[in-house]
Amino acid sequence: MICPECNAEYLDHMKDCGDCKVTLVDACAVDLPVPEMTWSALPPFSGKIYADMAAEILDKNDIPYYLKTNWSSSAFAIEAASLPGDVVRIFVPEASFEKASQFVGSITEKN
Repeated sequence: MICPECNAEYLDHMKDCGDCKVTLVDACAVDLPVPEMTWSALPPFSGKIYADMAAEILDKNDIPYYLKTNWSSSAFAIEAASLPGDVVRIFVPEASFEKASQFVGSITEKN
């Protein structure tokens, strides 16, 4: 359930918004705008293990990201090991780029 005024989300059993005092509507019925976001690439990581370490740091600091692996890793679902020359890219919102770079800098420098 979602408030049509302030867009706050509620559990399904709730009927009214606690702030706006209006009747909630089914979230599927609301056409919320999707914010436009520009993504920036962090320096490449040599292998999935280093990229996973960086992703864990970004998760802990609430920085959104997405990982882009090369074709061979994706096609063969290789998770635990890296192939020679395997490069993983991590993209973060442009607004979080500096902060993300500081957090994962120690991983990319050793990489």
